[in-house]
Amino acid sequence: MINSKKQESRQRGSVSFPMEYYKIDTSLPDYDLPYHWHVEFEFIHILRGEYTIFAGSKEYVLKAGDFFLMSSGILHGDSEGFRGNCIYESLVFDPNIMRINNYLTEPFLEKLIDGEFFFILQPDENNKELINIISELFRIEKVQNSGYEYFTISHLFELMAYISVNHLYEKNEHYMNEGGKLVWLKCVMNLIKQQYSTQITLDQMADSAGFSPKYFCRIFHEVTHYTPMDYLNQYRINRASEMLLRTDESIEEISYNVGINDISYFIKLFKRYKNITPLKYRNSGIEKSEVHKQLEYL
Repeated sequence: MINSKKQESRQRGSVSFPMEYYKIDTSLPDYDLPYHWHVEFEFIHILRGEYTIFAGSKEYVLKAGDFFLMSSGILHGDSEGFRGNCIYESLVFDPNIMRINNYLTEPFLEKLIDGEFFFILQPDENNKELINIISELFRIEKVQNSGYEYFTISHLFELMAYISVNHLYEKNEHYMNEGGKLVWLKCVMNLIKQQYSTQITLDQMADSAGFSPKYFCRIFHEVTHYTPMDYLNQYRINRASEMLLRTDESIEEISYNVGINDISYFIKLFKRYKNITPLKYRNSGIEKSEVHKQLEYL
């Protein structure tokens, strides 16, 4: 779930071991990954197909067998253009998992957890040691044999050591704290998450960012590749698609519930973003169990 700071806010795993394993099929009709960020680290492994992801400030093409690693606070989502279709597995976890039992962490790890340092890695054949560590992490999380938590922590520390020693990280110029350059984006995304069902105006979004509407539109597009209203409408349609599959509410009720009071306009927007009418979408025979799993990830 993505909050108004565009921050994804969801409990991963358990309180005592905050790590979650997901398997995602991007070809499912309800799959959509809008630009967002979260405090958790995320590791992706492409199992089949090809996928293009936007992360930080560029796009990365991932193919079967590829791994992709991101630390805290990275703005990411589907490619603006053709994202491709694939099945991938993902590990999402709170980096504070490495502070278990109050182990003393060295400055590098502290700065990664706080977001001052970051990494976006697409290991290749020259990073065999790194690939082996990540491969083992995924295997451990899928099997979850007795004591897997200890092996997980061990491999995470091994991974952090490799990244640190080989300087596979950068200083975060968009450090996501209250003094950071993108704090305005967090505020806008929080506003959208919390009030998408109301009549949010461009002026309100610009005001939450602390910018004039004209400057806000320009800077928002530069960072996210969407106009503010296009992002808001896409977010509303994603929520509407969830309601269509999970509730028995009428299409008109759902339209109102996501902040669109004109049913004709709602249907027009839905067809624009989903390439299908709301009614056909509801009756399309999508397996709700599969969709539920996708939505839990998103």
